[in-house]
Amino acid sequence: MNHLSGHNLTFETDRVILRPFAHGDFEIALPFYHDPEFLNAMEGEPPEEPVTIEYLEDVGRIMARQGFLFAMVEKESGRVIGEVCLQWMNLERAEVREGEKVMRLPIGIWDKALWGKGYGKEIVSCLMHYAFENLQIDRFCAMDVKVENVRSQKLWNTLGLRQIRALDNGRIFDFEISKEMYFL
Repeated sequence: MNHLSGHNLTFETDRVILRPFAHGDFEIALPFYHDPEFLNAMEGEPPEEPVTIEYLEDVGRIMARQGFLFAMVEKESGRVIGEVCLQWMNLERAEVREGEKVMRLPIGIWDKALWGKGYGKEIVSCLMHYAFENLQIDRFCAMDVKVENVRSQKLWNTLGLRQIRALDNGRIFDFEISKEMYFL
């Protein structure tokens, strides 16, 4: 398969296969990036420019250089249902100390019919395990979670992450878990 991820990692959960993100996945993703509800659920602000295949490819290349970009494939249907990136921390506000290994995890489940059904928890649990066990990271973070994205906040709390900062007058939250808390 022709992929841009720069890795050959594949993971399997009960319902999902995580495989390297392929060029063809951008065509599947594009319609979802035109859905305001999906864009609002994603971290950060929606792009100001129209989202095109080229835009998604540029963002995909950046994410792939900063970590491990995956497509989520639902086992039962065989269809690609979203994207996730186990990404080395790239935000200054995380205050990464020299020698410390910190990762973040942008995730987007494209199919809204699958929201709230535990797919995110399955996928994040799998990648957190890999990050702490195999990459031996010190902290794992979820950044730019919007106040209205209650599902996402619940996901991070359920997995042991705690809110560590509020930004934009309490409209955006960052969450994290340390390796000490993860291994308790």
